[in-house]
Amino acid sequence: GFGFNVNNSNPTICINDLIKKFNKEEGTKLKALTADCLIARTVTVLERLIDIFQEKGPNGVLPRYYKYWVHSGKQVRLHSEEGPIAWIVGIDDYGFLQVHEEGKGVESVHPDGNSFDMLRNLIIPK
Repeated sequence: GFGFNVNNSNPTICINDLIKKFNKEEGTKLKALTADCLIARTVTVLERLIDIFQEKGPNGVLPRYYKYWVHSGKQVRLHSEEGPIAWIVGIDDYGFLQVHEEGKGVESVHPDGNSFDMLRNLIIPK
């Protein structure tokens, strides 16, 4: 699943904040997005991506996915806030998040009891 933060500036940043920032930096006058407009655009793009995936498999969509992926290289902690440091490296063949822990290599973290707290950069594998 996925979600979009359209209008809420906290606790991170929302799409409309990015539009305001872009307008200020580039001198443009892009309009703020509404949730219904974003949903319609997203479904249209998602349909195209599904078609590509069905035709070419994961390798047909992964390059584009990683182009916009913001998590690679992000540092997280495993198990607890004082746990070992790991770096997010991508997703595995099954769509699970992969992390690299120094001395242990790359491992996948699965959603069967794992906890991911984005605000504390913490992953707790089961």
